[in-house]
Amino acid sequence: MALSGCSGGLLLTAVVALLLLPAQYYVPDLYAADEQLVPPPKESPPHSVGAWFDLAFSHLPPLDLFFTLSLLILAFFTYICEWIQRKLMERRIVKLNQYLGASVDRLRAWDAQQEQLEATLKMVQNATCEYNLLLYLVLRQHRCLGANGPPSNCFFDKEFEEDLPFLRNATLDAQPV
Repeated sequence: MALSGCSGGLLLTAVVALLLLPAQYYVPDLYAADEQLVPPPKESPPHSVGAWFDLAFSHLPPLDLFFTLSLLILAFFTYICEWIQRKLMERRIVKLNQYLGASVDRLRAWDAQQEQLEATLKMVQNATCEYNLLLYLVLRQHRCLGANGPPSNCFFDKEFEEDLPFLRNATLDAQPV
């Protein structure tokens, strides 16, 4: 995770750049004794900006300056690459969140449809059970009316409890009321 706008790669590049700088940049008095033995050459005062630039960096080794500038450019390039990568990941996360939201919405709609189908199926089962009961009673009455025997005994020739398992809906009996 980025710490105050700096990533791990940028911090590592900065540490490597600091470690590759010569020690005289950190501790200027380290080589001061050697430089005091050699008298500095007297130069004419600079007349232009380019001459000032040359005078300011004349005591710095050009190879050290090259490595320092290349490491600074590398640090900047690393920061730009990590910034681009972070933006791409943010876009991917946004797209994935949108896809996930759409999938959840589709799943909720499917679940609601399934619940509606289950309710319709239960309603059809109840209606079928009622239809079976009515059909049974009509057929029983029709059978009793068509019989030649006495009609008073027709309704009691078979126990009603014997036909109850045939007429009952097993799923409805198992549900608590």
